[in-house]
Amino acid sequence: MAHLLVNEVFHSIQGEGYWTGIPAIFIRLQGCTVGCPWCDTGYALGLRVEDRLSDNDLLVFCKTDISPVYTHAQETWLVQEVLARRGLLQHVVLTGGEPCAQPIMELTRDLLQAGMQVQIETSGTCPIECTYGTWVTLSPKAKPVMEANWSKADEIKLPVRTMEDVRRHAGHLASLPAERIRLQPVNQEPAATALCVRLCLERNWGLSLQTHKYINLR
Repeated sequence: MAHLLVNEVFHSIQGEGYWTGIPAIFIRLQGCTVGCPWCDTGYALGLRVEDRLSDNDLLVFCKTDISPVYTHAQETWLVQEVLARRGLLQHVVLTGGEPCAQPIMELTRDLLQAGMQVQIETSGTCPIECTYGTWVTLSPKAKPVMEANWSKADEIKLPVRTMEDVRRHAGHLASLPAERIRLQPVNQEPAATALCVRLCLERNWGLSLQTHKYINLR
């Protein structure tokens, strides 16, 4: 039976990539070793013992602010609590941290079987092991993507600060259909945004703008 380290579960609007604008349940898993200097969820990276709550702690469903505390959640308990709070929402996003660093196969299976549309957001640095039908958003960073993960992605959502972020993955990007590629300027920086717009126009790629940040949502 799978157990997962969970930082928080909350309802919001998906602000990035293909599913932008869709109401969603976000399950933020704890822990990541990629180490992006501009990471905006740094509170969900570490695994300090002093930040660990009791097992299956409902606090992760009612956080009022960001914090590094997390719970060790039994997969069946997590699914039960998510479904009990879903309301009319149909979309669930597994994010992090790095969700693929944890055993999410059962979680994706059970959520899909409950009628949810399941999306994972991953850096691709760990094996992508999820149930068929899960939407895979691959978001490459500086750390190398595992080769097999490129073909598993339903979309590539590439964070861009400089042209080097694009050049680093140029070979793989060139081999993919343009409609699967989206560039996302890091933290809405003006220079990064201008670069992404230019490249999208030149190469017929899509633009992802972290719209949740513009309306002050998580």
